[in-house]
Amino acid sequence: MQIEDKLIIAKLMDKIKICKTRNKIVHTEFLSIYEKQIIQKELNRNKIKNYIFFGGYEGAEGEILVIYPEKLGKDIAEKNLENILKAIKIKLPKELEGKYSHRDYLGCVMKTGLNRNRIGDIIVHEDGAYIIVLKENAEYIAEFLKGIIKFSKSQIEVVEYYEIKTKEIEFEEKQITVSSMRLDNIVAETIRISRSKTEELIKAEKVFINTKVETKGAKNVGSGDVLAIRGKGKFIIGEILGNNKKGKMIVEVKKYK
Repeated sequence: MQIEDKLIIAKLMDKIKICKTRNKIVHTEFLSIYEKQIIQKELNRNKIKNYIFFGGYEGAEGEILVIYPEKLGKDIAEKNLENILKAIKIKLPKELEGKYSHRDYLGCVMKTGLNRNRIGDIIVHEDGAYIIVLKENAEYIAEFLKGIIKFSKSQIEVVEYYEIKTKEIEFEEKQITVSSMRLDNIVAETIRISRSKTEELIKAEKVFINTKVETKGAKNVGSGDVLAIRGKGKFIIGEILGNNKKGKMIVEVKKYK
């Protein structure tokens, strides 16, 4: 087991212990796909059932783990979520609508000096964005953003997570050519790296298929599978569109924006 995995599990066990001994609801910071998978396995191994993964809305990529005392029940734990998560609503002036991307918002938030795991999903709209954060950091982040020139004419406020205006997921579409649907082929062509670099990523457990880590490059990937590569993004494998003149398969790939 890697040192990183041991640290993730140790932090989880501390949370479980606090929940049981102090009889209180506890939660983690926002989890990566990798962290969530490690935690899920450990929860299953310890037969822990009184928990919730939640990121502010259904389908959120960044989620926290909430563990609650068994006697409280899930309903009470869910009602308590508003004491854990908030959202920062940014309303842009007319002249700036459509000008800022996810990267712009994230870049400004990271200037606060907070770790990335203190911030959840950022939902970008034409006229602004919602940034999901832990309640304890919400006011600080909002006040910090108000002091940035980029948002000097924007309306910024802390709102409840259930006030978030969600949107349909947007993708960047492209086509790749591969000799087979092996994972190593798909990864190499999708993010344009060498086979040796691809092998390193897979062996380092940085590649996931449908949220599950995959360490075998020979694993076949199918249409509809969600491929996540740590540090590189998340992708949906589309249809095989045919073959090129060299006999290689042309595969549609969609990258989450």
